[in-house]
Amino acid sequence: MTSSAQPGAQPSTRHAIFVTDSGGSVIGSNHELEQVTAKQPQQILGGPWGALLSETVPLGLRRLINARLDRTSCTGAYVRFSRSDGPTGWFLLVEVTTNGTRVCVATPASAERATQALGAIYGEAVNVESTATETGATLDSAAKAGADSITSGLAALGFKAYDDLLRGALPAEVPVASQPQPAPTDQALTSVWSSAENVDRHLERQQASHGKLMEVCGLLVNAARDLVEQIEPMEEAATQIMGAARTLSGSATPLTAAHRVRASVEQSGIRFRALTLGVNRSLELVSTQRLLLAVARQVDRAVLETLSLSNQLGQRDLGLVVPLVGALHTLAPPLAMGAARVTANLTRLSREATEAAGQVRMLDTTLTSWDLLAKRFNLPESLIPGDLDAKGAALKLDGMRDLSRGAIAQAGTDSGAFSEAAAGVARALRYAPGFSFAL
Repeated sequence: MTSSAQPGAQPSTRHAIFVTDSGGSVIGSNHELEQVTAKQPQQILGGPWGALLSETVPLGLRRLINARLDRTSCTGAYVRFSRSDGPTGWFLLVEVTTNGTRVCVATPASAERATQALGAIYGEAVNVESTATETGATLDSAAKAGADSITSGLAALGFKAYDDLLRGALPAEVPVASQPQPAPTDQALTSVWSSAENVDRHLERQQASHGKLMEVCGLLVNAARDLVEQIEPMEEAATQIMGAARTLSGSATPLTAAHRVRASVEQSGIRFRALTLGVNRSLELVSTQRLLLAVARQVDRAVLETLSLSNQLGQRDLGLVVPLVGALHTLAPPLAMGAARVTANLTRLSREATEAAGQVRMLDTTLTSWDLLAKRFNLPESLIPGDLDAKGAALKLDGMRDLSRGAIAQAGTDSGAFSEAAAGVARALRYAPGFSFAL
């Protein structure tokens, strides 16, 4: 959805940007933010950033935002800004901390269903905070109560934590973000524009690559779960065979075979459960990586749009380019590190999948041994897990291994691309005529 709908509040078509210092005071903003909030620069600069938000935004949301920034360098939230004629429409506010400052980029939100649900959740949190303050609670205590209310509301929507909302919201908003304006005609900005476009192109490649990794990880998880589920009846059957063997003969031969069967099943169960945990960890890493990519793309588009309007902007507006590029540099290391960690994790999982495939083949041999053991001692056929398809499981694991290796190769190609492109933007800005900002 586009920015709505209040009298006098014109829909925003570009990014509204502001920068705060470590104390939360606004030290820079662009013309778009002034249009969105209908405020003059002197009404924005020097004031707390929270004053830009509508009263419909609970204090608890700011607490959640700050808590995530304490853990990482980026966060985001759906918010509404304050205007004299009422709150604005919904915006997705992306925030990055860099060099002791906070860079905030707001884009009109498009996820109407999400914002409708959040409107009710925020309203309940505001009521909780109001009740808390009326009973004598401090603002900090009221904000905590509001944050707990938001978390509970999100849980009812299926989000276990606030981070889960961000992982879904940012990628969903990025594809519909406003497109960059035509390249500037100012020759001094040509190299800057080229480098910034490289950033965007590498982001697209990385997002496609990590989308493939998510698909592969999902397949690996399903394969591992199937195998773990198969282990349970195999363990039960092994126990029954061991008991039957003890009662049928005092010979060491069947007991030795039964012990071998039981040990094989237990070792396979441990290995497959470890494989499942490793795959789940890879899924979490890739999910975090996609969140960082989405944040980086929002900041990257803000850089492109600011540059494209350079002929129309004053010195104060152009000054926002520097913290924006700084934000790209802040995001580049965790992106590259995350890609390296995911690649290393999938390499390990590929090795584990290969080993597990061999283990399944061994279990297939074990099943054959069970069948021979049953025939030798006339054991009931019900003791033999005849529905277990060990050969099919082995083929499935082999397929997962091949897919993961292909995804690893693709991810490795792009792991450092974003960092290089961001550095290119900084170099271009440093030497572009007309820019006197120290990076």
